[in-house]
Amino acid sequence: MALLLLAFAHAVILLDAKDLWWDESLSLQRAEESLPNLLRGVLVIKDGFSELPTIDQHPFFSFLLQRLLISTAGDSVFVLRYVSALAAALFTASVYLWARWLERRDLAPATTAWWATALAAVNPFMLWYGQEARPYALWAALALLATYLLLRTTESERLNRRWLAGFVGVEVLFVLTHYYAVFLVALHLLILALWSLRWRVRAGMIAAGVVVIAGAAVAGYALWYAISQQAGQNFPSITAHILLPDLVNAFSLGPSADLALAWSLDLLFAALALLGAGWGMRSRQALRCGGWVLPVALTLPVLFILVLGRIQPLYMNSRHLGMLVGPYTLLVGAGLAGIGQWRRWAPWPLALLLFIGIAWSTFNYHTLEQYDKDDYTRLGEIMDGRIMPGDVVLYYPPSSWRIFDYYLPMAPVYAAIENGARLGVYGMPLLNRPLDDTYAWFAELGERFDRIWVIKSRTHPYFDLKDDAERWLRENFLRVRDVELFSQSSLRIQLYLPEIPVFEAAPAQLQHPVIAEFGELIRLAGYDVHIDPAAGELPAQVRLYWQVLEKPDRRYRYIWSLVEENVAGEQRTLATVEREPYEGDIPTLYWDPGKTIMEFVEFPPAAPGEPNARRFYTLQVYDAETWEKLAVTHIEGGEIGDDGVTARFAAGAQ
Repeated sequence: MALLLLAFAHAVILLDAKDLWWDESLSLQRAEESLPNLLRGVLVIKDGFSELPTIDQHPFFSFLLQRLLISTAGDSVFVLRYVSALAAALFTASVYLWARWLERRDLAPATTAWWATALAAVNPFMLWYGQEARPYALWAALALLATYLLLRTTESERLNRRWLAGFVGVEVLFVLTHYYAVFLVALHLLILALWSLRWRVRAGMIAAGVVVIAGAAVAGYALWYAISQQAGQNFPSITAHILLPDLVNAFSLGPSADLALAWSLDLLFAALALLGAGWGMRSRQALRCGGWVLPVALTLPVLFILVLGRIQPLYMNSRHLGMLVGPYTLLVGAGLAGIGQWRRWAPWPLALLLFIGIAWSTFNYHTLEQYDKDDYTRLGEIMDGRIMPGDVVLYYPPSSWRIFDYYLPMAPVYAAIENGARLGVYGMPLLNRPLDDTYAWFAELGERFDRIWVIKSRTHPYFDLKDDAERWLRENFLRVRDVELFSQSSLRIQLYLPEIPVFEAAPAQLQHPVIAEFGELIRLAGYDVHIDPAAGELPAQVRLYWQVLEKPDRRYRYIWSLVEENVAGEQRTLATVEREPYEGDIPTLYWDPGKTIMEFVEFPPAAPGEPNARRFYTLQVYDAETWEKLAVTHIEGGEIGDDGVTARFAAGAQ
């Protein structure tokens, strides 16, 4: 029970510390689909104009569990991953059950159960996938449990009906969790066939035949799907030289252990597993009692992958052979226990090395940037308050629409669009259409909208492998912002302006053609304020028109505020923006005299005001390094505040 609680805590603590990644958003989509679509594996990709139905590569069982959870507990990251955390605990319990069965039949040394269960409880592979909203942890647990139940079913001449019912139920769920389950179904078929031959039981042969037919049907569908969807293309070809080190490292120390650094310790794990396998196959009697099952369970799926890989590459990552981590862990535990049979103290220093390696891998998983998932939370924080009327948001690629919507503050945007605000949200490039159509559409967007946000992920780039759509935007529009999140992230934020915001003079149609000069250096030549009643909680669009009297040699920031003064003369700030022009994307260092630079400003919604109060805008400019405020040296259409550094303008009709 202590080890079971440890396994649960190992997975559930910090369960939502990392953001979802793109694959996990597919689980969310599956769980949110209608029940028929969930069962069929339908995933719909959209671009705002059309939809592209696709078929997911996994069966439905784990997503059905997630659907049940989110329908009652919400769709938080913790809830989405909770099925996998529970599966990690089930995996540990299954390791213990199977290890005890091995000990009772003298197929593993005494204490195997304790060593194997301790290793399972803190297994880095199960930590990685026990904290991911995908089916792999559940698949690994069901693989162990199904095989264990079949072994209990076939222990004697007569099939135990309760064990048989349990096996049939778990086997069905196992196959409905991952199609590669068919590789282990072959082992189950072999167990049934050998039991039937041993006891000359016709029913067993019939059962084996049923398993053959069902397994062949599932295997045929899985192979057809892999070929039609070009699955497994991570490697153009797969060899034992690639496959075996990857699997040994993954099942020993997990994906958060660098193979180049961990290989020596990986070999120790592998040597102990070989020792455990040797114990189970040490005699004819041991083989007859089932000592061959664990080694075959470990090797048979690998052989299938290598053989079938000559037709179609089927290996993408160790997670797709996660059903092997259970047999591997059991064999390592048996190897440690076997050494303990020679000298009682001998396994302890070896186990210490193993657990130090596991602790190192676990530390890496939780702390190293290279093992982080994309920082969608930071993406949402950056975009919060950035989208305003006149903007269009492009999700690049459209297959990332759901995860972008999950983290970005898009609810008020969609509400504003429903109310008729000048906004748009689309996917790029356009689906089912040539790129030339996308280019023509970009040109149209440039005429309809003031700014174009591109929210980009490279996790699933297959709609535009060469970034041709992005290249067109760079060549035809002005990219004023390009924010790349941390080094291991595939996320970027880009802001494009269809027109260069630099003019020879301030436009004649300005709402407020004022003048305010600061330090005889920087001038505000006017401003526009556009408040769209349909925009709801979104920022208002403010345009500030800047000029410089001489070329600056420093960077400057400003504070633009909406201030209210009541009848008693008390002032209160209702909304404010403090930043460098274009947030540093077009800093004052690069401004030239004789030009007007128009800046789009996302001005936050104002707090409720008092009746009969006077409202006005204020502007201050200060040195970005010293924070020294520049004095207002000249003003037209406004007034200078008592402090001498504040320009004030009436907030009239907007």
